[in-house]
Amino acid sequence: MVSLPGYKWLEIVPGRRNGKPTVKGTRVTVDFILGMLAASWKPEEVAEELEIPLEAVYEALKFASEALKRVVVVAEAPS
Repeated sequence: MVSLPGYKWLEIVPGRRNGKPTVKGTRVTVDFILGMLAASWKPEEVAEELEIPLEAVYEALKFASEALKRVVVVAEAPS
């Protein structure tokens, strides 16, 4: 298991879900949670449907936000 500093509810387990971050003790991935939220599910509904703590849903959002901050975008100026 890979510990994710600053995250109480998320973990990465080699071999589980191809190494994607999941909610501890489950196979629920961060990207699955984000997909539900993008499909207009409320955080409370996601937590209830997936039987995970509401705090885990908010941590998934935090993880995604932090991951985007590490992405480097390279764009060419228009000709």
